[in-house]
This record gives sequence, structure tokens and C-alpha cells, in this order.
Amino acid sequence: MHDLDDAQRLAVLNQVFPPRVGRLVAITPLKRFALGLNAERTLVEGRTVRIGNAAQTLHPVAGQGLNLGLRDAHALVAALQAAPAAAGDFDAVLKRVEWQRAPDRWALIAATDFLARSFTWPLPGLASARGLGLAALQALSPAKRLLARQMMFGWR
Repeated sequence: MHDLDDAQRLAVLNQVFPPRVGRLVAITPLKRFALGLNAERTLVEGRTVRIGNAAQTLHPVAGQGLNLGLRDAHALVAALQAAPAAAGDFDAVLKRVEWQRAPDRWALIAATDFLARSFTWPLPGLASARGLGLAALQALSPAKRLLARQMMFGWR
């Protein structure tokens, strides 16, 4: 739709959406955002903790950026709840969370980046090999469940 002007895009959208949505009367200009990997080396800087898109932006492969942010938040809350309130050594707690999260975080960052990039490689036969791999994964329910579990809950 990037080749259309605003009026043309509005007309197309009014044709695509069902009548129950109502008639669209205006739209804003299109904006483009390059997809790419941006990851902070560390989650913790002083007493500032970056989670979710503040820590990394990933290609939107199956919502893995959201899953990663949720796991980071869960680990942070669990660590803060477990820390003795009287000790007050929050800096050590935050660093421990950062170190504990690193293997899962970097594994998921690498996996999603590799997967997204692999779809851009113009190697002969790669599309067929990728299709066969996905078909095999679909046919092997235990492997599919294991992969889904790992992607949702991380590498524990």
C-alpha cells in the first residue's frame, strides 16, 4: 500500500474492513521502521534495569520479544521478593538477575535473529530445506511441543 496516496489507501481500507467497523474517514501518513536487532549489552546500569524493548528490539518472530520481556520481568520480581529487605544490597541482586538472565536472553536473541535473517538468504534450495524442516517439526509433535515450551518459558 506504500505506492498509494492517502485517499487511495483510505478507499482500500474501507473496502477491506467489514461494515460493522464503520466508515474510516481519515488516516495518517505511512511510516516505515526498519526491522533489525538492537540489543543492549547489559540489562542493569546502576539501579536502572532495562527489560523488554528497553533492553532489546527483536524481529517480531512469533512474539518472542514479548516473551523475553515477560521472563526478564518475572526474574526481576522474584529476585527482589527473595532479597532480604534489611540487607538492602539491591545492586548485588540486580547484577545477579542480569547474570542469571544472560544465557536465555542471548540464546533467544541469536535464535530469532538467525531465523529472521535466514529468510533473506538467496541460496539455492534453502527455501525447500526450510520448508522440509518446518514440515518435519509439524509432524513431530513432541519436538514441536518442546520447542514451543522453550520459546515461551526460556532455557531453564
